[in-house]
Amino acid sequence: MGTAKRTGTRRDYPVKGGQYIGGNAVVMLAAGLAVGFASASPTDICAGVSNLGVDNTTGFDGETRIGVEVGDHKFLNSGDIDNADVGSDAFFVDERTLSIDSATNTRPKAGVITQVESDGVWVWLGIK
Repeated sequence: MGTAKRTGTRRDYPVKGGQYIGGNAVVMLAAGLAVGFASASPTDICAGVSNLGVDNTTGFDGETRIGVEVGDHKFLNSGDIDNADVGSDAFFVDERTLSIDSATNTRPKAGVITQVESDGVWVWLGIK
C-alpha cells in the first residue's frame, strides 16, 4: 500500500461502551475511545465536535464509531481570556464555556485559542 493523504476536517473514532454522545457535542478521547464531555476527565483529549449523535449505551468498547469535525469552534468566554491569550491553551469550564485557567489541572484542555471576540472565543479543537 502506498502513502495515503487525507484532507478535510472530519475524523472518526471508536466510542466507549455505555456512552451516548449527542449531535453537535464536544467529543473527548479517553484512552483512545470517544466519550461525551460529561464523562471526560481532565487528562482526556478533545477530539472535536460530533456531526451526528451516536448511541452506544448497550454496546461494548469500539462497537460503533462517531464522526467529529476538527477545526475552529466558538465557545463562550468565562471572562478571563483576552487577545493576549491567542496562541495559548484554553480549558473547558463546562461544555460551552472556556477559560485560560486549568484550575490546577482539574479542567480538560479544549485546544489552542485562535481569536477572541466580544461574544466568545475561537479555539482550534481536535488532533492535528
